[in-house]
Amino acid sequence: MKKILLFVFALLICVPAFAWNDGKHSLEIGFEMSKYRYREPHTESKPHFMADKKGGSIIYTRHSVLSGDVSDADPSFASVEFRFMDGKTDRQEYAGTGKLKTNVKDWYMEAALKFGRKFQLATPLELWPYMGFGWYESRRGDDPYPREYHTIDAGVAYEEAVWVTRGKTSYFYVPFGTKLVLNMGDHFAVSFNGEFDWLIHGNRNAHAVYLSNSNNLSVTLNQGYGVRLSARAELDFGDFGVFVEPFWRYWKVQRSSKLWYIYMGVVDGGCTRTPMNITREYGLRTGVTF
Repeated sequence: MKKILLFVFALLICVPAFAWNDGKHSLEIGFEMSKYRYREPHTESKPHFMADKKGGSIIYTRHSVLSGDVSDADPSFASVEFRFMDGKTDRQEYAGTGKLKTNVKDWYMEAALKFGRKFQLATPLELWPYMGFGWYESRRGDDPYPREYHTIDAGVAYEEAVWVTRGKTSYFYVPFGTKLVLNMGDHFAVSFNGEFDWLIHGNRNAHAVYLSNSNNLSVTLNQGYGVRLSARAELDFGDFGVFVEPFWRYWKVQRSSKLWYIYMGVVDGGCTRTPMNITREYGLRTGVTF
């Protein structure tokens, strides 16, 4: 259902896109394939979740956003981005134990609003720095092999493992990035993209199967960062273009706030938190531009 909604959304934007011939607007629609890895390296079992993901992305850019008139006097721009990636997650615990084919439903989506300015460094070379605000949400379905939700380096009394299944994670972040564009003729360009994402607030919810009074555990994520790198080749045919873009994405989020939960009628029955975790994703994005 979500993929259908994404496709419909793309079509609604694409219809007016073919009428944009004034240079103010640009739109790109991409298809993405990736290898996705999530790890909790400091826990006792060191779980490793892996998935092959597929999805799509849409990026709309408005040029000369400050003045409204496209000219060299106003090199500002603003962009809106949306991405959805879906897959089935497998799991591995303890080095050498092998991969468990759990096929757990696992997807994420994100959106970002970015503002920046284009600098003409030389005749073929352009620099596009930007910053903005972003949101990311991932969800994992019921896991037949529940995973631990704790840290091994217990810093307070009663801090312990809580076994959980499905969960939802949300990030709010500030992206700082730039794009370096090398125009190789009138119809071909190569660009290199780098971005640093500063996590300003996050939250993780999980279902604890053995805690009758705490089936919806919620903790806060306040420290972390992400990095995105990609290289892109684009061929312009006039009314539209095509591009190929290999990418690498990374998140490192520190352990969460402590959560004291109710167990066996005791208000402070135990304390748990999500551990430091690392997400890596690499893949290929291809699509069309208008």
